[in-house]
Amino acid sequence: MNKLLIFIIVILANTAAMAQYNFDDEDEVKHHQINLNGSASTWGLLFKVDGRLNWKTDSLGIGYKGRSTPAIQLGYDYYFNKNLSLGIIGSTQSMGMKVDYLFFKNSNDILRQFNDIDISIKRRYIGLRFNYHFINNEKNDLYLGARFGGVFWKISPSITDTDLDKKLNANFPGTMLPALALGYKYKIKERVGMGVELSLGIPQLFAYGVDFRF
Repeated sequence: MNKLLIFIIVILANTAAMAQYNFDDEDEVKHHQINLNGSASTWGLLFKVDGRLNWKTDSLGIGYKGRSTPAIQLGYDYYFNKNLSLGIIGSTQSMGMKVDYLFFKNSNDILRQFNDIDISIKRRYIGLRFNYHFINNEKNDLYLGARFGGVFWKISPSITDTDLDKKLNANFPGTMLPALALGYKYKIKERVGMGVELSLGIPQLFAYGVDFRF
């Protein structure tokens, strides 16, 4: 996934360097926009909660302590005009938990137990987004967006065991779902702005960040 994000960044850089367009100084439309955001996700909030989890025949020990960081997002949008834009977005988020014990039945119906585990998790997203901008003037940009992409998990327990790896990966499958978003950007200067976005669906609930237009 890291290679994929690097590839996307290179493509975007080449696109910006090769783009050919001519606008008057008075033209308010900047056709290219790069966004750098932090965001909060449902999974990130869940991993910040300490406690006990039980699902089916499995049990996660009392005393587990969760942790998470905000998701970091990098996006690029192309504005066809003031009202329509199409972009690509990638994000990564670190989470984890320390667990007193975990027991479950493996594929051979044998009960397995593991003690004192630290589980590190990387949650990555890549997708496309389409925004319709209701208001897009010198200072304000209000938009409604649709997004489609996938979430990919990388789970690294502190204990190496085939049964444990299979169990954890089964509980965190990849996800491909659409999402809706409502966002607002305030243009501090001609090319620089800041904004917030509320989302229904993956990869986040709430995002905040800065943007650069050119």
